[in-house]
Amino acid sequence: MSDGFDGIARGRLRRQWGIVGVVGVVGTATGYTVLGGWWTPAHGVRWTLVTAVVLTYELWLLGRHLTENRRADDERLRDTLGIATAATLMRGGALAALAGFLVVPEPTGHALWLPGGLYTVAVALDWIDGWLARRVGTESLLGAKLDTEFDGLGLLIAGLLGHSYGVLPPWYLVVGFARPAFLGGLWLHRRRGGAVGALPESGRRRQLAGLQMGVCSVALLPVVAPSTSIALSTVVMVPFVALFVHDFLAVRE
Repeated sequence: MSDGFDGIARGRLRRQWGIVGVVGVVGTATGYTVLGGWWTPAHGVRWTLVTAVVLTYELWLLGRHLTENRRADDERLRDTLGIATAATLMRGGALAALAGFLVVPEPTGHALWLPGGLYTVAVALDWIDGWLARRVGTESLLGAKLDTEFDGLGLLIAGLLGHSYGVLPPWYLVVGFARPAFLGGLWLHRRRGGAVGALPESGRRRQLAGLQMGVCSVALLPVVAPSTSIALSTVVMVPFVALFVHDFLAVRE
């Protein structure tokens, strides 16, 4: 009975995955039309290519983990992504659009607010999706996985963009590359025959990640001087990086 229900649920989830892909294509095409007409067609093409690559990765990530659309304490697969995961996917779309600005010149005039605005929307959706999941009781392993991956992806994109705009220092890129380095280090540890234990529970991870997001949002918005954002980001990155090092050492066995 459960297997039959899960089979139906998987089919429905795959159709929803396809809808998410169509929405991504339409959104990217709309972005190209707007940027190509407002800026130049060449800028629109460059933005579109990078945005499409990030969206493709996010769509692959969603498809790979569709079978985790369930609660940790319930084996039954849910047949709908739900409103909370939809908010998370909207965050992924905002991050993909932000990534496109890595390959075009820094906007000027009122458009200068656009990259920072996109990242601020992504940060707001990060809070909203968690609140929605708790509010309607739809927490899932899939949502948690996407949330973690999008957190790391967003910090990497924001860090690279902030560095290119001169509002974040080059050493702040350590924050964006912390998660890939953490996962890569554990992979090498396993390859060498080492064991990896469970990551200890800690509320500080979420707090420090949220602090980085807030700093990046402020840095990308034209609201403070670059000297201020550089000094602030340097201070807040220290405990964040220290926690990653601590966690890496803690899970190695």
